[in-house]
Amino acid sequence: MKIPVCTVMLFCAFSTPSQTPPTLSEFPAPTKVLQDEKQFNAVRLGPGNTFSIQQTPPDFQLDSFDFSPDGEWTFMSWASGRLEVRDTKTGERIAQFKPMPGPVFEADYSDATKQLLVTSQHGLIRFVDPQSGKRLREIHTEIGKFKYDLQKVILAKHGTWIAYVNEENGRVLDIRSEPPKVLADLEDAYDLALTPDGSELWLINREKIFGLRTDTWSRIGSARLLDSVEATGTPTLALASFEGSAVAFVPSHTGLLRYELKTMTGRKVTTDPTYWVGSDTTRNKVLVNERQAFSLYESDGSRRCQWKQFQHQSIKVNENGKWLGNLVFGKVELWALDSLVDSCTRPKP
Repeated sequence: MKIPVCTVMLFCAFSTPSQTPPTLSEFPAPTKVLQDEKQFNAVRLGPGNTFSIQQTPPDFQLDSFDFSPDGEWTFMSWASGRLEVRDTKTGERIAQFKPMPGPVFEADYSDATKQLLVTSQHGLIRFVDPQSGKRLREIHTEIGKFKYDLQKVILAKHGTWIAYVNEENGRVLDIRSEPPKVLADLEDAYDLALTPDGSELWLINREKIFGLRTDTWSRIGSARLLDSVEATGTPTLALASFEGSAVAFVPSHTGLLRYELKTMTGRKVTTDPTYWVGSDTTRNKVLVNERQAFSLYESDGSRRCQWKQFQHQSIKVNENGKWLGNLVFGKVELWALDSLVDSCTRPKP
């Protein structure tokens, strides 16, 4: 069974914020909140003054969410297998359907092919029509001996290949052929990210960071991680640019790690435990969820500002840096990143 992304952040999501330094500003209110119009009332009144709590039906349990690369659409995946396509700005439902036999783990849209990619249990990847959910193509990825589910999938902007990781035997597949041809072995990677120009694919597992050129799929470089995330957490990866070269940020249980990918040199830029990182590609900054704070870092590793921690289960940033999203208690909170960054002030000494 796939471990949802939300479990990665539960430690910090529900930690007590009472020790947060008082100098930090409150995190701004969301720009928009998306949730099901129909709300399930779990409380049932009984005889006299008794009541009971009912289990929430799967169709009211929001499992995950994703953005289209341009941020125009938000995809909301429910435990019943229902997928909603919402207009991010207005919250209006554009379409809803059940594109898979089971729950949807991840959704991504290709503007080049006008298709929606969805993933589910047992390594299943399916391409569907984004308006009707009609199946257009299906790919069964290779299942490893541990039978891990797909952790993350990247679809090339031109729609010619996909890269997936599953913590065991990830691959890059040429989807122009049938069956898809294997282009590269991604080993036991946990997360992956493309450089903004799409020329390099970088990956991390629990021990190292390594990269591939996307034109030849040859190895660029590799370096051991200076530290690791907690055993209960899942590593994440964020890329930025510094002085014309790519840099990577990786969380660890003893601080934020930064790597200059041209030389594969790494250093620890903080001593605070970090749990998640995400790229603000438009402004070339990195969002970091760390102990007792949510922070914004410059690409050189300096901290621009911090806010007080907020409750969350799963945090995501859309590809072009328009939106920050947070799954919490059956709803998706959205922040326009330009406004969020404008509200950012450096922490007081």
